Amino acid sequence: MTNLCSFGLYYKNHAPCGIYCKGCLGVKTYNCKGCREQKGQVKDFPTCKTYKCCVINKGFNFCHECEEFPCVKLQPIVNFEIFMPHNSKIYNLLMIKKHGIVEWNNTCEEKTNLYYNARKIKYGGDDLTLKKKIRGCIEKRDNR
Repeated sequence: MTNLCSFGLYYKNHAPCGIYCKGCLGVKTYNCKGCREQKGQVKDFPTCKTYKCCVINKGFNFCHECEEFPCVKLQPIVNFEIFMPHNSKIYNLLMIKKHGIVEWNNTCEEKTNLYYNARKIKYGGDDLTLKKKIRGCIEKRDNR
């Protein structure tokens, strides 16, 4: 487990479940400061079960650190899956695991804006794969 204090600035905007706090309705609607600062408590709602499991019970910073990842606690919540950022938790956690919190923190806002503002790339994959796919499509189109 990484020392939370040394990366506090980076962790502040990322919930243990992978939610990017700046895009969360709780921040916008209830003036939530993020579940880390509020110890899993938003407004007068019960303490988040995922926060309690991950941080309080197991002492992890993120769910991906757990051997049970992914688990049922990360499934979309009924009537919340349509709200950003609930449907991007697993993706965010995988990106944090792959790139680390510092690099993900530097790119997540851009990725979130691309995804939720319908400006995402049509083809999935890394930049090199995308360039090959796009070039291949252009070549096929031009050769018709």
